[in-house]
Amino acid sequence: MATHAGKGPRGWTLRDDRLIEEVSERLMEDRLLDARHVEVSANAGVVTLAGDVPGASDMAHAEMLARQTPGVTSVVNRLQVQPGQRAVDRPGPDEKAHYEGRWGRWVPPFIT
Repeated sequence: MATHAGKGPRGWTLRDDRLIEEVSERLMEDRLLDARHVEVSANAGVVTLAGDVPGASDMAHAEMLARQTPGVTSVVNRLQVQPGQRAVDRPGPDEKAHYEGRWGRWVPPFIT
């Protein structure tokens, strides 16, 4: 059975301010992405991401999240890598010391 979720009526588009809000919420709620230095703008369904992210894979991850937002027709990715600590690199508040090993910290796999 085919799914039709996320497919709106012909000619339907979100207003730019609502599109910015939807994309920003997706970036904010993602537990692997630090979006504090990301700026989101939109113009007729085209979303632009600008700013800095701590890792190269974060650029692609942010773009993927934006593309998956209903109403987005395309994404212009102007993000730059500003090396820093990423969410997957930081130990959680309840993380035990046994994750530390001879070759560094073990990070459990994340399911997104």
